[in-house]
Amino acid sequence: MTTEVQTLVRSIFANKDIKSVKHESMDVGVLSNVIQINVVFNDQDEQILIAKFPRPEFPIMHTMFAVEAAFYLQTDHSRIPFMLPNLSSASSNAIVLEKVENVTMYKCIDGCPPERIPTIIQKLALLHALHWGKAYPELAAIPGIGANLSAANKQAHFANLFQPFLVDLTLSTQVKNEIINMCQYLSQGQRPTLIHEAVEKYHKTLIHGDFHVANMLFGKNDQIYLVDWATCGASNPLRDLAFFFTISVSAEVRHQVEANILRSYATTLVSHLPSLSIESIETMYYLCQLNQFLILVGYNQLTMSLATLGSSPAKQEALRNGFLKTNERSCLAALNAYHQLKTNVLANMK
Repeated sequence: MTTEVQTLVRSIFANKDIKSVKHESMDVGVLSNVIQINVVFNDQDEQILIAKFPRPEFPIMHTMFAVEAAFYLQTDHSRIPFMLPNLSSASSNAIVLEKVENVTMYKCIDGCPPERIPTIIQKLALLHALHWGKAYPELAAIPGIGANLSAANKQAHFANLFQPFLVDLTLSTQVKNEIINMCQYLSQGQRPTLIHEAVEKYHKTLIHGDFHVANMLFGKNDQIYLVDWATCGASNPLRDLAFFFTISVSAEVRHQVEANILRSYATTLVSHLPSLSIESIETMYYLCQLNQFLILVGYNQLTMSLATLGSSPAKQEALRNGFLKTNERSCLAALNAYHQLKTNVLANMK
């Protein structure tokens, strides 16, 4: 890694006299190696970079890095409401950004502070509205974490996978029984396929694809830097909103703010796109929550195996606990979505 970092830094600063290059692991991420690089020049100036590299045991990550590089190098950023760190270098082998100083960060497992959520989602709604209907062939063909799980896979395996998915969760027996009843209902007929298809057939816009609070850096005056665009592309915008509430909002906070935030998001979209209706947007959000639940159930064995990649036993335990917390949040979000849709939308999916 040292030689790789030295070569990369000297290519970035080819016209400057470098005195020293030091780097250290930030011990974040799962499928990538993320490091901080301190570059000191002979004139005593210093540049701090954040670089991420695909882990060698996951060559498929080069494809995701290529998507992120295309986002930074080929996509117009003028209408993105979020801030972007200054780019130093981007390729399928490494993404290098200038470090953003004096920012606040939050961990997903701790949950996004509720006072941050309105501004985040207002910017998200603007991102989606301002890129509505656009195609992005240079970005991910199937945007979004887990979105490549097919309808056929969900249809074939969901009924057999939801019970093991629930085993390690700390939800009460009563809530687990409610979730089991929901899963049995969702397993009937062609519902997994029909939920998947409804989500896939919806309007397309630019989505981030990994939209959660740990990918945000909060600065002054409502500035929010959004990073990790490796799964971005044209897809259903409500995927981003459902993913955000599943991954980075505690169940308690979601219960308190979800309806109002969803209405605010929908109102912003409709103000830019009057052909849409608030009701149809809200219905699609709940379908995306159910689809997100199907994805997490389908990929749970793979997800839990990723916890073993932690750099220490403590890191591995933290990853496992984080994945389980996400699963619990998804269960409760899906249960609410199920109640919202059962008597109308889901009843017509057979």
